[in-house]
Amino acid sequence: MTLRALVVDDEPKARARLRRLLQPHTDIVVIGDARTGAEAVAKTLELRPDLVFLDVDMPELSGTEAAARLRDYLPQSVRPAVVFTTAHAEHAVQAFALESVDYLLKPVERDRLAEALRRVRQAYWARTGTAPAAAPPPPTATLTAHHGRAVGSIAVGALLFVQVDAGTAFAHTVDGEISRLSGGLADVEAELPSPPFVRVSRSAIVNVERALRLWPSGSSVEVELEGGQRVPVSRRRVKRLEGLMGLG
Repeated sequence: MTLRALVVDDEPKARARLRRLLQPHTDIVVIGDARTGAEAVAKTLELRPDLVFLDVDMPELSGTEAAARLRDYLPQSVRPAVVFTTAHAEHAVQAFALESVDYLLKPVERDRLAEALRRVRQAYWARTGTAPAAAPPPPTATLTAHHGRAVGSIAVGALLFVQVDAGTAFAHTVDGEISRLSGGLADVEAELPSPPFVRVSRSAIVNVERALRLWPSGSSVEVELEGGQRVPVSRRRVKRLEGLMGLG
């Protein structure tokens, strides 16, 4: 099963970020973009996507107004699922009143997007009477971690960043855990897929899929990750990081 998606936002950076976050979800295929509510309505009627990511705050015709028009123009049997994106949580009530499947606060986070997509798939299966084909779960790549004398493993997908302290590499994960890793930063870097993992300085690697924004910090730059942690970025590495984050 493949779901065809339309991404609507008047901010190019927001569209690029959402496209990047959707890449690991191989059953979601982005078939187009729109920059305005009116363009969203026109492209939805033309392309007939299964799913529309619809920004609420857009000039002229807002996302909620566009969704209301689609509800008027299309019967429920062919109407796409709508997931609103917004910087303001107070829009949630209006979003659900328009029968949206979910809403996402910007900047969109990977885990929250995955939850929204789970709801979209369930809604699609319920509407079409189909069910997902059974498939074995993909293997999870791991790194070897040390806690004192104990040895364990860390799922690569749970990594926020890896940073060197006093010559030792430590993994920082989404649950706030810090674990010592085997080898130096170059050894760890060789084990990680790039992208989404990218070296941002001589002492740190970050997971770009968990990166939210860049912040100036004096004469340098920091990347903010999910959970609010910030990691310094070397000046010569900023431009590449911007490109991977869809900010360039």
